[in-house]
Formats: sequence, C-alpha cells, structure tokens
Amino acid sequence: MALTTKQKNYIRKNHTSKDASKIAKELKVNADDVNSFISEIETSKEPAPDRKKLFFGIMLSIPVLFFVLLEVGLRIADYRGNLDLFIYPESLDGEYVIPNPEFAARYFFNVRTVPSMPRDAFLAEKPENGYRIFVMGGSTTNGYPYGNNVTFSRLVRDMVQDVAPDRHVEVVNVATSAINTFALYDQVNEILAMEPDAIMIYSGHNEYYGALGVGSSETFGAFPGFVRAYLSLQRYKTFLLMRDGIVRVSRWVAGIVGAFQPPDQGTLMSRMVREQSIPLDSELYEMGKRQFESNLNAIVRKFERRDVPVFIGSLASNLKDQWPFVSVEYGDHPEAQIVFDRAHELYNNGDFANALTHFMYAKDLDALRFRAPISFNEIIRNIADEHENVFYTPVEEELLSYSENGIIGFDIMLEHLHPNYHGYALMGKGFFEAFRDAGFPGLNADLSLLQEFEHYTLGMKLTDLDILIGDHRIRLLTNSWPFVDEPDLAGYPRNFRPESKADSLAFEVVNNSMRWDMAKVELAEHHEQQREYTQAFRHYYGLMRDQPFNDSPFIFAARLYLHLNDYPSARPHLESAYAIDDSNAFVTRMLGAIEVDAGNLDRGVLLLEKSRSIDPNNVQTLFNLSGAYGLKSEFQKADEVLRAAEQINPRFPGLAQWRAQLNQHLNRN
Repeated sequence: MALTTKQKNYIRKNHTSKDASKIAKELKVNADDVNSFISEIETSKEPAPDRKKLFFGIMLSIPVLFFVLLEVGLRIADYRGNLDLFIYPESLDGEYVIPNPEFAARYFFNVRTVPSMPRDAFLAEKPENGYRIFVMGGSTTNGYPYGNNVTFSRLVRDMVQDVAPDRHVEVVNVATSAINTFALYDQVNEILAMEPDAIMIYSGHNEYYGALGVGSSETFGAFPGFVRAYLSLQRYKTFLLMRDGIVRVSRWVAGIVGAFQPPDQGTLMSRMVREQSIPLDSELYEMGKRQFESNLNAIVRKFERRDVPVFIGSLASNLKDQWPFVSVEYGDHPEAQIVFDRAHELYNNGDFANALTHFMYAKDLDALRFRAPISFNEIIRNIADEHENVFYTPVEEELLSYSENGIIGFDIMLEHLHPNYHGYALMGKGFFEAFRDAGFPGLNADLSLLQEFEHYTLGMKLTDLDILIGDHRIRLLTNSWPFVDEPDLAGYPRNFRPESKADSLAFEVVNNSMRWDMAKVELAEHHEQQREYTQAFRHYYGLMRDQPFNDSPFIFAARLYLHLNDYPSARPHLESAYAIDDSNAFVTRMLGAIEVDAGNLDRGVLLLEKSRSIDPNNVQTLFNLSGAYGLKSEFQKADEVLRAAEQINPRFPGLAQWRAQLNQHLNRN
C-alpha cells in the first residue's frame, strides 16, 4: 500500500530520531515501505559522486579562472610592457636581438626612472661558427659614465675575434646600473636560452644597495632563497599588478606615519640607499655577504649544469683618493677616517705596502657600502676553487699593477669605483688574459694573431665627445650625496657654460636626454663644415663600432670620402652598407660607379640596375648605367638608358657629350 503525502511528511520529520519499525507502528503501515522511503530520503540528500566532484571542481576553478583571465587581460593590455631580457626590434627585421632597455623595471618598484643596458645586438639565429659570450654586472660593467664603446666587453670582443678569425664572435653586455647578484641570477635562464659559450661577471659593488639588496630602498627581504623565488613570480603580470598595488599602499601609509620613503629626486645612487650605515661585521654586513655568496653559487651552478665556463672578476675601487663616506666606531674596529688618514701618512713616507693594507682596511670600514669589501673577493676566489667551470679573474690585481705605486687612485678611477677609459681597457685586458689562461674554452685560438694592447685601446674609437660625456656625468654625480652633504644649486648643471661644440652636445646628452648617436652625427657634421675631416671620421668610426647593424654611419663616412675624391677609402664603407641593406639607391649607385671605374663591368652594371629599380628617375644613375653599357659595347642598351635620362633632364652635365659619342657607335653598327 503506497504511503500518503501526510505519512511521507511525518517520516521526513522523524526518521533521524526514530527507527523505521517504530514509525511504521505509529503510522500503522508496512515497515518495508517506511525503510524504502527513508532510503530515498538519504539518497536525495547527497549528490551523485560525479555531480559532487563537478561541484567542487567548479568551486575551485572560479578563483583559478579569475586569475587566468586577469593574467590574459593584463598581457593583452601589455601591463608594465615587455620585461623580457631580450627583444627583437622591428627596425632590425628580426635578424638581430638586443638586450631589452626596459628589463630593469622588474626590480625597481620604488624608483621611477630605471637604468638600461648597452645596445649590444647579436644574431637571432646563432651561426654554426658562432661563439657567444655574455657579460653580466652593474654600472662598471655597463661602462659608466661613458657607455657605448668604452665597455670592457667590447675590447674583449675585439681581442677574441682577432685570435679566432674563423669564428663569428659576439660579446653581449647585459649589465645594468644599480643591480646586484639577484638580478644576475634572474637573467641566467634567458641567457642560457641564447646558447652562451662563456660568461663573464663583474659584480659586487651594488650588493648592499642594488635592487633587492639588504640595504636598498628596493629591498624585499634578507633571505636570498626567498627573494630568488619572488623573482621567478615576476614573469606573471598578475604578480606585478599585486606588487605595484602593495607598493602604492605602502608609500601611502609611510607618508601618513612618517616612515622611510625612497626619494624621487637625485641621482640613482642616492635614491637606492635605505640603510646609510652598515658597519663592518654588523648583522646587515653579514647578511650582504651571505646574499652575495648564495646568489653567486646559485648562478654558477646553473651554468655548470650546462657546461658553460664562467669568469668572475675580482672587485676594484678607489683606495687612495676616495675618503670614507661614513666613518663610525663599531665593535673592536676603529673609525674609517682614522685608518684612512694613517694610510696617507704611510703613503707619503714611501711605505706603500703598509699603506695599501691600511687603505683597504679603511675602505672596508666605510659604513656606506658603495664599495665591495675585501671579503667579496675572497668569496669569488673560493667559488672559483669549488667549481670546475668557474675561473677567478684578477681584475683588481690588474688595476693595482698599473696604478701609481701599486695603489688605485684617480689615475685609474674617476670617483669611488668607476674606472676612466684607460681603466676600462685594462679590465678588458684582464678578462681576456683569464680567458686565455683557461685555454680559450671552445675555441681554437691563435695567439700569434693578437695585436699590441695599444691597438685595442685605439680601437675603442674614443672621441672628445665621449670623454666629455663621462666628465659631465661625473660632475652630476659628485655634486650630490654622498659626495657632498648638500648639492650646490648654483653650480653644475644650472650655471654650466660650454667651452666648445663638443662640450655643449655632451651636456645635452647627460642632462637633456639627447641620444648619443645623434650627438655624434651632429658633431661630425660640424667638423665637416669646419673642414676638420679627421675628427669627423673619428665620430663615424665610433658609430660603426657601436652599431655594426646600422648602415647609416658607413654611408656618412663614404659620402665624406667621396666628397674628398678618395674612392678607394669610400669603397669598403659602401660595401659594408650594402651588406647591411642592399636596397639603398645611393649605396648601389656609388658602389656600381666605383666598380665600373675599377673595370668590374658586370658587377657595376648589376649594381646600377639595382639602383635604377629603386630610384628610376635618378639621372646620375641612368647616366652611369648608360656609360657602363657603352663600355661593354652593348650600345642599344646604352641608348635606351640614355634616352630615359634625356627625358628627365636633357641638360644634365655630360649627357650631350655622351650622346654624341654614343651616336657615333650606333652609326657604325
């Protein structure tokens, strides 16, 4: 007998407190019917297993889906832009790769203006005979304050290329000011993807105050492993959005409560400092040492797993002519200034060995940690001893050996730690010699092809403009903290008066963001107008060295040689420009004319025809092409081309004379 609705409602209400037999007795129904209905009730309470899994799956996927969609949206909107280490500029047609000038935005979340890397272009597809070295580090490795052709990495490239002429040598500098070994570690995987054959590292001066360092305004904790994990998350735009939001809120809260906020003004050097006093052997000092050692070990292990040799340079700084920035008493250590003054007494008395020991100790006692302590070089040496793929590179030793009385001062350094251009050349020499002593890993090098060192220093293609740019940057730097307590607002740059055209352009590059290459071209053109052709060529050669992928400087130099009627000197520059871009009408026209004049008629005609296809109405091209066909005794073709020229400009110089000669040949035939 089926249960009534009233009976079912009673069972629903009481089945958890009474057993089925008692309910059946009270309702005077069959116990089996009650049991059957209770089973239906229990079954209906739980979803089917598949439905339950689906329900939980949907619940869990909602936040995941949200973040996936947010990440996709941020990527479509290009939030924070492209922060990859390498980019493929459209202007280079995908043939070349360059370090990304926006890369450092990964690390600078408090500082608004971020530094960039050198523009070292390398082939997108590594050739079979390619040999590729990547150079990593901070502002010194970046070539500050000169940049461009003064980086030691370019001198290394020249030397390695000379001893291995059968290889296509590329030395790619990915150094950035104000970064430390955290950023270097973050670069490793992307460098490995570019098939490196060797790595060169000069890093350590920024360890405390570089981005994410223990004393930096951009710090994110004192545990290297944790910070490295944090860096891996920066590949996600969602994480960057969250980070930026936290930073904005933190700055807002700091402004309310009066806590530390990174300054918006001043040099990058002054804006990066949070802890202005980190005494020798203090807790923060030891943290910085652990950070440096931990990160370097993590870096070299990654390269070791891919069997890539790593050359790490010992760290050098100004010992004799840079006073301690912050002198404090701490523990058993004396004040830095006392030791520094004693070092000068010893130096003035001719006791240079003891003076060197005291100068190094004074540098270590300087509590403002802009110069790496001696312990960092010990760490580098120990890591080189522990890893077969790591080679200690005696950079400091190289600079000491060339310094006056064996102590580094203003003869090598411009301020506290950046070398002058001679010092940068010596750094390149030091890295090359370490590379040589390691047996030129992966290369069959012929040392008999190596030039004298002076050849390579001249090969840096330095000009007065490059040196003045360095001078202006140093003046800007040293007119700010920590070199002075308060900047001289009435001094540089406000009341600067240029002494020359080069001085004026150097000021514009440093203070008003004028591009270095544009300044070089403008100054070269100025020298041309003054008939100072040697100086003009030096600027063009500097541009060629800096931008071997750009045909413009080769064309500028070729034009000037042509103006001087020096066709043999113009020819190789035209050939270089043609190899870079074979669609330039001027290059093909002039190179074709030179080939014809040299008796290479077939290639000359080919080039002139190419120029004609690019610019069909250029009468000079048509005139030269007609003459070339005439020299080949192809008079009908010469006539056809000459008629085209006559239609455009019948009064073009030389056309009438050539018409008369050509008609004679046509009449004879």
